This record gives sequence, structure tokens and C-alpha cells, in this order.
Amino acid sequence: MSDAAEEVQVKEGQATLYFASKKGVFYNPPQIPNRDLSVLALQQFSEMWASQPSKPAADRHRTLRQGSAPAPADAGAPEADVPEAAAAQEPPAPAAGEASETATAEAPASLPASASKPAARRGLRVLDALSASGLRTIRYAKEVSGLREVVANDVDPVAHQTMASNFGRNGLLEGGGEQSCRVTSTVGDAAALLYASRPPAGERFDVVDLDPYGTASPFLDGAVQAVSEGGLLMVTCTDMAVLAGAYPEACFAKYGAWPLKGKHCHEQGLRILLACIDSHAARHGRYITPLLSVHINFYVRVFVRLRSSKAAVKLSATKVSHLYQCARCDSFALQPLARVVDKGTHEKVVAGVGPPVERSCEHCGGVHHVGGPLWTAPMHDHEFVEKLLAKLQDEEGCSNLGSRKRLIGMLTSVAEELPDVPLFTSLSAMCGVMHLPCPQTVGALSALVRQGYRVSRSHTDPSAIKTDAPQRKVWDMLRCWAKRPECEAQKGKKKKEPLSPTSPAAAILAASPEEEADFRPVPEVQRMLSKKDGAGGKVGKFLPNPEQWGPGSRGTSHAAAFGAAEAAAAASNGAVDKRAENQGKRSRKRRAAEAAAAAGEAAAGEAATGEAVAGEAAAGEEAVQGDGGDDGAAEPPRKAPTLDRAV
Repeated sequence: MSDAAEEVQVKEGQATLYFASKKGVFYNPPQIPNRDLSVLALQQFSEMWASQPSKPAADRHRTLRQGSAPAPADAGAPEADVPEAAAAQEPPAPAAGEASETATAEAPASLPASASKPAARRGLRVLDALSASGLRTIRYAKEVSGLREVVANDVDPVAHQTMASNFGRNGLLEGGGEQSCRVTSTVGDAAALLYASRPPAGERFDVVDLDPYGTASPFLDGAVQAVSEGGLLMVTCTDMAVLAGAYPEACFAKYGAWPLKGKHCHEQGLRILLACIDSHAARHGRYITPLLSVHINFYVRVFVRLRSSKAAVKLSATKVSHLYQCARCDSFALQPLARVVDKGTHEKVVAGVGPPVERSCEHCGGVHHVGGPLWTAPMHDHEFVEKLLAKLQDEEGCSNLGSRKRLIGMLTSVAEELPDVPLFTSLSAMCGVMHLPCPQTVGALSALVRQGYRVSRSHTDPSAIKTDAPQRKVWDMLRCWAKRPECEAQKGKKKKEPLSPTSPAAAILAASPEEEADFRPVPEVQRMLSKKDGAGGKVGKFLPNPEQWGPGSRGTSHAAAFGAAEAAAAASNGAVDKRAENQGKRSRKRRAAEAAAAAGEAAAGEAATGEAVAGEAAAGEEAVQGDGGDDGAAEPPRKAPTLDRAV
């Protein structure tokens, strides 16, 4: 069969990938929402970047001489320059495309008269550090406006060949073509490329996208240095089992934090990743501002901006906390690592005061586990999320986004989250601890709102309760629910054994609520839980998992990407690809072991059946010889049945 007959095409957005066979470059359909969201977020960031003009060189020179800096802008502003006076002592490195302006600032005597006017910002320079097939690069170049250059990198030379071929067949010729931005491909280690892009030797990227197979931790230190001032870092991690607490020792080794198991594990994983990125940035005098942080399917995706400021870096310790969580009832409390105190003339960062819990859990008497540190500052920028939602409402403009409806539901949930409430409690998990049926979500949330507390859900769990109410108030609400007739009626349908006096449920129910809960629905909560958007359409906030859900297998060695001519030439030269030899090695061993086990079982079964039949025949012969039957003739021996062998 020819290569053309084996060629496989994959279409996504405005990109079309061409592979020599199905064993070519890694492609995983459940990652489509990841790429769609990245295209959407990059387009929004490009507009933000273009709307903020570069600071005139004369103004920058005046700032450096006077030792002052402009007031800080909000997180959504494109490049709000260093918000602290410390920037005057250590000015940030020039962003991509601003080298000429920086050089002018160093020689103010030669400034032209037009230098005092704001200069138009050049397009974004984007790095797809782990490009593989080049799918993201193609989509960025064809679907996002305002880009100057997209650089695609991969360590595998064969993947690079596939990538270059896909660029050409999509009309993206390197250095030119139909697109408005330049597309460049490189072969090499991503970490080395990121380190080489640091100033003063290299040119920073305005946007760096890290989408590895597994953890992104090996690339974070180089990435936080390779992003220009005010630039965007996009990171994906697919090792959710590590981030969610299944392998805490591995999480500590990779991210420097200890995760605890619980219903909030996915949000906890997001916050561990953010704390890890900020920690790497702080070592180089930089800090992060999260724009969007989401958990999708089996991975997490974060979008953060990077800026430089010595004063802001000192506040990094106030944005992370340790987590104290009860081992029995999962009640938790957060202990900030540091806090800010007012000294009258100035503010000072001092150590946090704790612990926030007693030696034993005040609710059930259990012990506390300690986790973290994790990011406890806001994970999203509300204005940025609202702008993404506004773009998604334009169905025609988002026709290239195959997961548009899913993104609308997810971002709607993100926009409703309380920004200053880290983690959450799970209504279903708490009722499970108390051995109670779950109340209606609208009633449970309304009961807390009527007591003066704020509530929301989380995009990571439909049963989540994000609230600024103390944990005791949430348990009190469920204690009141346990006494209601509706709860008693639901419990009566199921026969359950009485509670053990040493169980967490017995300890929690033994306490009396401080205030009676009112479960009547509140309009505010009803609107939040409604599946309708502002235009009257339905919004699915928590959709079922798609087909082929889950992480795919790691990409092959791409040997199948070569044509028959290349393979024949390599074979004629006696070349042996060790990677090709080892592909499927474990599967072959497993299948061989299963076949051997099946054959052994079949042989043992056949032997046992033969012995049983022989025994029956011998017993029958003895019986015939004893009485001779009606006519005195013995029955002929029965033929042993054959046993089908396993194939």
C-alpha cells in the first residue's frame, strides 16, 4: 500500500494536519477545548496588547532619571509597566519589538520630536515550545490576529519534518506566505531554547505556550525568564493524579507542594501549579497575575501575566498558604505563610500567625493533615473572563471553535466563582460524612445567603459550595437539615444501621446549631443555578465527558511518519531504529503472558476433564461387572468429550 493511501487527515479549527499513518504524531481529541480556549485567550490578549501603546522613549527616560514609576494598572491592562519605584533601580528588559525604543532611551540627546508621542505596539511574538505536529502553531497563525511571529519548536527531528510539511500544506511557508505573521520552526530542547531567549543575549517572547505530555515543571524556570515584560505564559499539566494527591511525594518533587485528597483536589492542583510558577518567577524578580485558571477533563490550564518588581515580589509570600485538613470530616483551614502589617509610615511583610486550628478537629475530633503551600490569591481576572464570554456569544465569529458551547458553560461557572475564597466544601461529601441524604443545592446555598454569607459554585465540581462562611456555619446548616421532615422522609426509605458513637457523624450531630437555617430559595441563588444565560438560551455548565475521554498514550517515535522509500533505504543500509524496535514492547509481553496463562488453564482443564471421565468409565465398568444389567451385557465405554482449546 502506498504512503498516499495510508495518509491520515485531521481537521481542527482552520488547520488540517497530514500524517503518513495513524502511528504518526500524537493527537488527542479531548484536548480540543484546550486549544480552542488558547486561541480565544490569545486573541483577547492580542487585542489588549495592541490597545495599550508603548510608552514614549522620552517618558521612560524621564522616569529613569527621576526615580519614579507610573501607578499600577489593573490586571487586565496590557502592559502596565512596573508598579513600584523599585523598577527605576532595575528597569525591565525590553519586550519583543521594542529594542529600538530602548536604545533611544539610553541616548536621549538624539531623540526626535516625535519620540514624546506614544508608539504603536508591534505584534506579538509567540513561542509554541512543545509543538509536536504544529497544530497549535497553525491555529494561532491562521485564527489569531495581531501576531508578528510564531515559533514552533520540538526536540524530535521527525516531528519537525512533519511540522514543516503541515505548515506548507496549510499555506504557512516559513518566513512568508498567505498569513500576516511569520512562522518559524526549530529543533531542540525546549528548556534550552527558553534559557537562550533570556536577556541580554536573547530576545524574549511576548507569549510562551507550554503544553507537555505530563508535567510542565522542567520548563517553568526558563519560561518565566523568557516572557517579555507584561507578556503571557500559558501552561498545561496533564499529570492530574500527581496534582490531585494520589502521589503526594511526586507532587512535592515536581511542584514543591504537598497535596491533600479531597473533593477540592482539582482546584487545589490549579493553586499548586500557580504557586509553583510564582515561586520560579520570584527568584528572578518577577511576579505573576493570573488571568484564567481552569480544570478541563484530565488536565489543568493556566494563563498568567509576568511583570518585574522587587516590591511586588516581596508580597509573594502573602499569596500562598498551608492547608490544614481534617482526616475524618475533611473540614479545612488555611494558614497564610506571611501577612502585611501597617507600620504607620510604611507596610511590612511579616510571618503569619498560626496555626488556625486546634490540635484535634473542633467538629469531629479527628487529626489534621498539613498540605501546601498553594496559591490563595485570586485565580482569575474577572474582566478578562467576561471579555472571553462576550466573544463566545458571537456564534459566527467563533465558528472555528468546535467546543464553543462547552467553553461558554465552563467560563460562565468561572465568572460566578467567588474570587477571594480559595477551595470549597462539597455538599455531597459532607452529607456522606453525616450519613444524610443531600438537600437541594438551591436550598442549601440559600440558607447560607440568608445568614449574610456569600456563596457560589466551582467550575471543577457541581456539588461545590464556595462560601466565606466559617466551616461551623456550613455544618450547622446540615444539622438543621437533619432535623427537617424532608430529610427524615428520605432517610426512612433506606434501612441503615445506627451510627457508631465514635464516628464523625455522631460527633457532628451531637452539637447543636447556633442558628436555625432557612432553606427557602433566594432569587440570587436561583439565578446562579439557572441553566439559562442572559439571552434566554440554555447553558450547560457541567457537561458529560466526551468520547475517548482521558489522556492519550505518549507519541510514538514517529517512525511511521517516514515514507516507504526512507524506510527501505534505512533497511538497506543496515540501520536499526531502537525506538521502533521497542514500540509496543510492553504490550507484546503482556499479550504473550496472557496467552501463556490461557493455554496453561486450558491444558489443566483438559487434564482434569480426562481424569474425571476415566474415573467415571472405570466406575461404570465395575458396576456392570457386578450386576450384568437386564440382559447381562456390559455397556460400551463412553467416549471422553473433547475440550475446546483457547485461541
